[in-house]
Amino acid sequence: MNKAKSPLRTLTLLRHAKSSWKDPALTDIERPLNKRGRRDARAMAHRIVEHGATLTTIFASPARRSRETLTRILLTLPAQDTSITVDQAFYTFECDALVNAIRSFDDNLQDVMIIGHNPALEEAITWMTGTTLSCFPTTACAQLTLTLSSWKKLQPGCADLMWLLTPEKSLTV
Repeated sequence: MNKAKSPLRTLTLLRHAKSSWKDPALTDIERPLNKRGRRDARAMAHRIVEHGATLTTIFASPARRSRETLTRILLTLPAQDTSITVDQAFYTFECDALVNAIRSFDDNLQDVMIIGHNPALEEAITWMTGTTLSCFPTTACAQLTLTLSSWKKLQPGCADLMWLLTPEKSLTV
């Protein structure tokens, strides 16, 4: 008997760009990008597009630094229909919370980007792929492929790391 193969899903995880600590009165969620962060976000946006990411659905943390990173990504994307959701669920530093947010995705979504925070992103990549990253700095981006019939079935080792981009280098697997 032929079993139908589960659909291939793409998950792109982007850590927000470098934020400013210039104003100590700002809360964590209010911190903007600094000059380097603005530069790196624009440069990474071009590199993400060059690596073939389609980015049809983007979920972002409501933190100002994440929203500013999102803006720079959107300015670089070719004209396309992209669904954007800014959601408190992605303002997390905990892997378990991030995994639970991913498990709640609508199963019609095939290609998703998350703009969020460490250590949640780095730990989630390790959890999903079994690949321990030596570093996932600000503006780093990783693309994973998953063969899952449902996002609810997300589990350890369910993904393959396709590429990892940092502001300094690229790793294609």
